[in-house]
Amino acid sequence: MVFLDGTAGSPIRVRTNTMGKVFVLVATIAAALLSGLGLGAGFYLIAAPFFLVPLGVYLLLRPDLCLVFFSGLTLLVAGSLKYFFGLGQFQWALSALGAALLGYAVIRTAFVKHSERVASTGIEQAMLLWWLCLLFSSVANGTPVLDWLVGLRIYLPVFGIFAYLAYCRPDRTLLKKILLFMIAISAIQWVFCLYQKISVVPIRIASGYPGSPWDSIVGSFGGEKFGGGESGSLGVYLSIAVVLAAALIKGRNIRPGLFFIVLVCAFAAMAMVESKVIALMVPLGCLFVYREYVFDRPARFLIGTVFVVTLMFGLLVAYYYLYWQEHTSRGLFDAIFTRLSYSFDPTFQPTSTNLGRIKSLVFWWDRHSILSDPLTLVLGHGLASAVSSSSIIGQGAAVTEFRTMLDVTGASKLLWETGLLGLSVFLSVFVFGFARANQLKSHPLLPPWHRAAMNGVGASMVLMPLSVFYEVTVVSSPPMQFVAMFLLGYVAYWWREVSGSLRVK
Repeated sequence: MVFLDGTAGSPIRVRTNTMGKVFVLVATIAAALLSGLGLGAGFYLIAAPFFLVPLGVYLLLRPDLCLVFFSGLTLLVAGSLKYFFGLGQFQWALSALGAALLGYAVIRTAFVKHSERVASTGIEQAMLLWWLCLLFSSVANGTPVLDWLVGLRIYLPVFGIFAYLAYCRPDRTLLKKILLFMIAISAIQWVFCLYQKISVVPIRIASGYPGSPWDSIVGSFGGEKFGGGESGSLGVYLSIAVVLAAALIKGRNIRPGLFFIVLVCAFAAMAMVESKVIALMVPLGCLFVYREYVFDRPARFLIGTVFVVTLMFGLLVAYYYLYWQEHTSRGLFDAIFTRLSYSFDPTFQPTSTNLGRIKSLVFWWDRHSILSDPLTLVLGHGLASAVSSSSIIGQGAAVTEFRTMLDVTGASKLLWETGLLGLSVFLSVFVFGFARANQLKSHPLLPPWHRAAMNGVGASMVLMPLSVFYEVTVVSSPPMQFVAMFLLGYVAYWWREVSGSLRVK
């Protein structure tokens, strides 16, 4: 078709593009002028948005880059900045990236018509129900405005990762690269851990800081340098990365030599991080990856089992000689038993305000009753009520009331903020994730590489809800929040890609 200007195409599009360029030019000049005035007058906080907004707009127009930045900054940069330089405020930049992805997904979903219904994963519905529980609880408990801000910053932005993958159909090559990047990150953690063990731990011991000195070995996951860190989350992450790599080597989608390098490097980090949950998670994850070998290839399954059990026993032996021996007169097996069993002791309490994993659940149960206050038992105390430390609100409402750390684990945090119903719904998200991944891992429409990866993702869906009872991990630890939402989004993405054979009639 030829239009009035004698050219083929759309004159409206040309005009729109021209006006868009003029608008961007004018906005850029205005931003530059206002930034210069702000900097010249010393108003840095006023000037900062004029630098950040154009970058945010660009990233919003390129959500794929937004996802790449989020993954790299979360797994490598943000934690290191907080650990080495005390720049915990950088987390707000990650929140902005997540919010941008969430906004992009909402806009795209709202304005793009879908010609067919897609078979539901159940993941989205469970997430929505969890959010309804959290928001209703917050309103019913009269949560203050600043607590809303802190709570939403912790929970909401990372859901942008899931929403983008589930609803915006990014390039599958990008998803493959990020999965490989996640495995590669596990292979370099030993470098961070070695430095922390050699340089940071001795200073912490000599200075007499409270708590276990080994909590300072957190890799690139962050935390307080001489206080609590993300060592538990790093242990869970390393376990999931090894399980993903095991799924890929099973499908012959990575070279054996590369798998060996990943395994050795990840094991080196595991040996330094002193996270006993690894000894449970790696065998359990591998069991789910290779579970059909029990009957199809029993000899290989037996050999693999012996190898994994031996590897994990070697890990516990390493813990004994590296960390436990000088603090106990017990022998190897007694020390291992003691160190493993205390996590299940309902009376264990490291300090007067820091409850043990099981005792934190007992503490919650003892202070709630269906007769006296059914709301907080079923739906919790609302957003940020269990936050033990915040630069904005100090402590959450429930922490202030009971004068005890309530976010010992993800389970205790969820119970205080969303109640029994919220915790149950949160865990159900991974139940749906496992069910869908299990259906997809042998689906013929998935490319071979992604079928193999889906096998590892399904196994990870078993590990992540277990980790909720060990550390805050997928509930409020940024690296593990990213991993959880990415893997759940990965499942939802492929569910929609193969929806032709799963379409609702």
